[in-house]
Amino acid sequence: MAAAQQLCVPWHKLLEWVQQQIETEAETGQPIALTRLQLEAVSHLIPFNEEPNVSDKDYVSLLLQSTQSRRLGPPTFTNPEPVSMPIDGHFEPRWQCFCEIKSIGKFPRLGYGMSTTQPAPWFQSKKNAKQFAAKQALDFLSLTPSTVHSGPSLLDKRPWPTTPHEKVSRPKWEPAPPGSLAPPSSLASTSSLAPPSSNLAPTLSAMPSSVPSLTTSAPSIPLPPPTTSTLSAPDANSASSKNQTVFEQVATLAGRMGIDSPSYKIEPDPAGGDLFCGRPIFRNGGRVPLELGMVKGAESPSQAKMRVAEEVLTWLEEEMQRRQAVFQNIWSKASE
Repeated sequence: MAAAQQLCVPWHKLLEWVQQQIETEAETGQPIALTRLQLEAVSHLIPFNEEPNVSDKDYVSLLLQSTQSRRLGPPTFTNPEPVSMPIDGHFEPRWQCFCEIKSIGKFPRLGYGMSTTQPAPWFQSKKNAKQFAAKQALDFLSLTPSTVHSGPSLLDKRPWPTTPHEKVSRPKWEPAPPGSLAPPSSLASTSSLAPPSSNLAPTLSAMPSSVPSLTTSAPSIPLPPPTTSTLSAPDANSASSKNQTVFEQVATLAGRMGIDSPSYKIEPDPAGGDLFCGRPIFRNGGRVPLELGMVKGAESPSQAKMRVAEEVLTWLEEEMQRRQAVFQNIWSKASE
């Protein structure tokens, strides 16, 4: 019997289909809603999730010891609802866990277990998800002074985004945990205001309107004011700003402030007349106003998206200036 003839895979057609999905997501700012069969088929080829190995140590116990030695409050752990994720052609439940330390914030956070282009991983067991969250909190504490005690929140040490215009494409089957990824209210520690290195750079996370006074265990020492390059918003007339699109400026400034780069949801305007409306979608928006960037009556989807981005950029610049003023006030009081 003759050997069966091998079929040639139409790779060029598959590549065209993938490119179409990428272009559609870029235009709409939203992930493509694939069918269940399509998700299962894709999961045969590539993994939707990379589960880190956290079985080498008991990170929960190590974190408890670290918080006790620093006289911090005990960490609390919460599990959002699991997601049904396609794994090797079938759907299985996967878990996340978030660790919160009072005055420090929640983990995973940007730079610790997640990035602007990669969400926090999901785990097959709640135990491993808890260990991963504890490990991220422990990594954060290991980079902060051991004299830090319970008090004002610490500034997030987040990685300087190398490609800020990139967006996280979240499949429809993966709901973002409501409110669980919001950046905590925070203040800067002295080490957080150093110039950015090649891997890490300080960003300003959301802050309450009223800032408590700083307390230290050492005698008061005059502190240098923060540099303008660290805290000030980028100059709209600078050469780098001129070379950036509005969307790139939004992504860059949002990353500096500890806010994820938004996607843009554009829809037909309910008023009709071939008009369009739009709004930004912040996955980890924190204290971003709910009504920010809502526009109506645009003549085209691209115009609606541009108007949304311009309004978001205006708010980001004003918010950065407000936070700069708060930090200047803190430093002036600390140096008295």
